[in-house]
Amino acid sequence: MTGKNKSELVKQIEAYGLKGKLADLAHREQARQPFRHLPKQFSKGILIGNIAIVPKKHTGTRYVYVIADMMEAKILHEDINLKQTAILVAHYLADGKNIPNNILDVDSKHASQLFDIQSAKRMIKEAQKNKDEQMEDVYWDRLDVANRLADECKANIQQIFNDTFGA
Repeated sequence: MTGKNKSELVKQIEAYGLKGKLADLAHREQARQPFRHLPKQFSKGILIGNIAIVPKKHTGTRYVYVIADMMEAKILHEDINLKQTAILVAHYLADGKNIPNNILDVDSKHASQLFDIQSAKRMIKEAQKNKDEQMEDVYWDRLDVANRLADECKANIQQIFNDTFGA
């Protein structure tokens, strides 16, 4: 673009009052991408900057996520339960930002509810084996509550994830 064409474009932008609108548009685009590092897939997991997210077999078919600093060969977080939590934590760490406590707290509550679900299922089987319908009903109620609370925790993390990444 020649100097004359550039100055003409600048005049048009100013004449139509687009300078503020373009600046606002650029600011909104920047806000939609709050982190600098793009995730990269590697053989063991996902790399965000120098932070790795690696899945680790936990129980049965369930995995947890380990967050490690690849430059310092150091594990930073173990046993993160939800992939969305792991991605959020890795992005904050890669950009040198503080991790909001509520993210890890909700993830821990989710893990606690998963434990309660397993426990209630085990107790239901025990009550069925003993033909104790009253206790079976109690444990079915506990199972329903634990499932509802686990779903709420997961939805909360998903909402934080969507708000952060504009998904």
